[in-house]
Amino acid sequence: MFPIHFIECVTKYHGGEPSADGFNVGKRECSFYHLLSFNQEKKDYILNVYHDIKYQLVDGICPFGDDIADNHVCFDYRSNSQRPLIVFIDHELAYENPESGMFFLAHSFEEFINGLYEEE
Repeated sequence: MFPIHFIECVTKYHGGEPSADGFNVGKRECSFYHLLSFNQEKKDYILNVYHDIKYQLVDGICPFGDDIADNHVCFDYRSNSQRPLIVFIDHELAYENPESGMFFLAHSFEEFINGLYEEE
């Protein structure tokens, strides 16, 4: 089950692109591109994306957005099924080893969204 803040955000901004889109993965600056779609007709439909990249994911990880370089921002349900962590999946690193391509971003969806910043 998706967190309530995510459901509210998707309901309001389905497939939306935030104006403040910057976030950091360690010392690397990234740009959040958009939320994945819940429209089955769209290329970025959340279930299609999951099936396309599941070989890059460990069990319990579910993508909900991506960056401009086709990496993914995901829910990490491994330690808490009610309040998942937010992780970043670097598709190039995860291709070889899913665990080594995963990086912690935030303790919750709302923390991640509230931490996005305007890039200079």
